[in-house]
Amino acid sequence: MSITISGSDGIDQSGTTGSTILPRGTTAQRPSSPVDGMMRYNTDINVVEFYDGNTDEWVSTDNRGVLATGGTVTDITDNGIGYRVHTFSSVGTSSFQVVRGGEVEYLVVAGGGAGGGNGGGGGAGGYRSSVVGENSGRNFLAAPKITLGAQNYSVVVGAGGSGGQYNNRAQHTDGQDSSFAGIVSAGGAVGGSEGITGDNGSGEGNNGGSGSGGGYQNNAGGFGISGQGFDGAASTEGSSGFYGGGGGSGSSPSTMDGGNGTASSIDGTSTTRAAGGGGGRQEASPAGIGGAGGAGDGGISNGTASSAVASTGSGGGGSAGEAAYQVTAAPASLSFGTKFNKVNI
Repeated sequence: MSITISGSDGIDQSGTTGSTILPRGTTAQRPSSPVDGMMRYNTDINVVEFYDGNTDEWVSTDNRGVLATGGTVTDITDNGIGYRVHTFSSVGTSSFQVVRGGEVEYLVVAGGGAGGGNGGGGGAGGYRSSVVGENSGRNFLAAPKITLGAQNYSVVVGAGGSGGQYNNRAQHTDGQDSSFAGIVSAGGAVGGSEGITGDNGSGEGNNGGSGSGGGYQNNAGGFGISGQGFDGAASTEGSSGFYGGGGGSGSSPSTMDGGNGTASSIDGTSTTRAAGGGGGRQEASPAGIGGAGGAGDGGISNGTASSAVASTGSGGGGSAGEAAYQVTAAPASLSFGTKFNKVNI
């Protein structure tokens, strides 16, 4: 082979068996002060990348995309670009095997909390997203995309909380966490219930990805987590009083109505998920309505509250009355997915 250096014209390298070895390093080892046109080999994702000063980002020269297995695989087109989406919807732990690494967008939603017995609506499961142009929970901007190396990742899909008799804490449960590649969405809080000392005290709403509504008489709602979901609403006392709605990922509850969820098109179809459950109501009508995105409605007097829609990450509705304190269970969380490939939990 031969190398010719011609002043400002650069290097002309020729030959049939020669090669050029570029600087190599991980994503974390990228130059701290890059300049336009820098080129290197990224050992995390096994591709050549260059720095684009116009967009202030490192761009991969590999147009093959991420290659992975696991979950339900769907191919979509978004703004003329093809993506592969991996969706995980079964409660429990699954495997996501990345064969060829790269950047991915994700949506991770936890299980919604159950409604409270004679109490408030369940809080939505925590909602975290890196889908470009969309929001994470509590109307935060989407997080940056993440870079995955070629390895196996555990995917955990959290179940929704279960309801029960008004004074039986063992039967009333929070939603469970969902997680993937270090991204953890917290389970939604179970609604505040009469006769139960929860996270904040008897009848008060509980804390979670989104906070739950306050239960029997005058009790505060629980707190949601910044970047995941809103707080729950307080309850009021009296014969026509109501119990608070659960916080949603997309909005605060409106007194006894649950907060709305957040819309995402990670799988090619806009779907609203992770809403807060409606609070129950004593004597008067109507009870609280579940927020947009699959949440359960509250019950009136001796009625049983409804459960949220399965695979939404939304909270269940709270019940009310002196006899029928039984609350139906909230459903399991949404799937998880990656857009790249996208991942949707």
